[in-house]
Amino acid sequence: MLVSSLCMTGYDGPAPGLEIWPAEPHYCRRDLAAAAFSHSLAMARRADTLGFDWVSVSEHHYAPYILTPNPCVMAAALSQVTSRAKIALLGPLVPLCNPVRLAEELAMVDQLSGGRMVVLFLRGTPNEHRTYGNDPQTTRAMTQEGIDLIIKAWTSDEAFAWSGAHYDFGTVAVWPRPLQEPYPPIYGSGNSEESVRFAAARGMGIAFSFAPVDVVAGWVKLYHAEAARAGWQPRPDQVIYRGIAYAAPGDAQAQADMGAFFGKKAAEQARIEQKTMGGPPIVPLVTEPYFVGGPETLKGRFETLRDCGVGVVDLAWGIGDPAQREAAMDCFAASILPVVQTF
Repeated sequence: MLVSSLCMTGYDGPAPGLEIWPAEPHYCRRDLAAAAFSHSLAMARRADTLGFDWVSVSEHHYAPYILTPNPCVMAAALSQVTSRAKIALLGPLVPLCNPVRLAEELAMVDQLSGGRMVVLFLRGTPNEHRTYGNDPQTTRAMTQEGIDLIIKAWTSDEAFAWSGAHYDFGTVAVWPRPLQEPYPPIYGSGNSEESVRFAAARGMGIAFSFAPVDVVAGWVKLYHAEAARAGWQPRPDQVIYRGIAYAAPGDAQAQADMGAFFGKKAAEQARIEQKTMGGPPIVPLVTEPYFVGGPETLKGRFETLRDCGVGVVDLAWGIGDPAQREAAMDCFAASILPVVQTF
């Protein structure tokens, strides 16, 4: 099993909670945002040194919990502070991008990283669709057409025109090409039957975030069945699962630290006047994270996911202050990571 460390680049100052969207810009102190980027790059360098298989980035807008509205920019920075780990964009929100521009930017990241890039193409949550005024009813079709266009842009030896339902380009001729041939490993969402069928038909991997284990098992079973129908067999590393993580020497300390952190956050947010909702739905595995505990508990969680067919786990270090997040990563790397990587 492969283990990934998410560069959350979370804002550590007082700010509206996850359910509040958009977060008013006046909450963003420039110095604290700069500190978030510095700490995230330091965590990525640390993960690379400690032996994590991947470091990952994500895309979110108008919110303090992940300060990377352009994950390609962050991934390019990661390419310069890491030397071994894969750089995983999990992922660009295709409907919010010009897909040809996205193909170009991703190819640059693959070149800058020495061919270490993997990418998960996503549709995004409903609030994200409002960032640039997209019609939510068209975002699924835009995502799927955009993925097909990007793949063709990466693999075509000649300039071509594209005329589709959502994108129209008279000339596409992407430079540079990705370093990996024919293109970097790609993934799609595994959160619906239609998305699973789409990914399987194209030989793509699938990914889940904060989903219950039994739900994951069902979608993975469908994924394998659809892949077999398309004439191929997925590898374990083509199924990704993301969850919030906090490792400590024992369960009691991990739970106590988590409770203190969320209690502090709740108190901070109570002091903030919240006029706007509209954020992503808060699922139980966000408020009650799956990967919180001591070594034996966490090893068991990974075993459960392995048995469901998951081959890559992306850990979001979203609990505690910067020093606590570093300590949690170190604890995980010392006593859990080497075991999990043998699964």
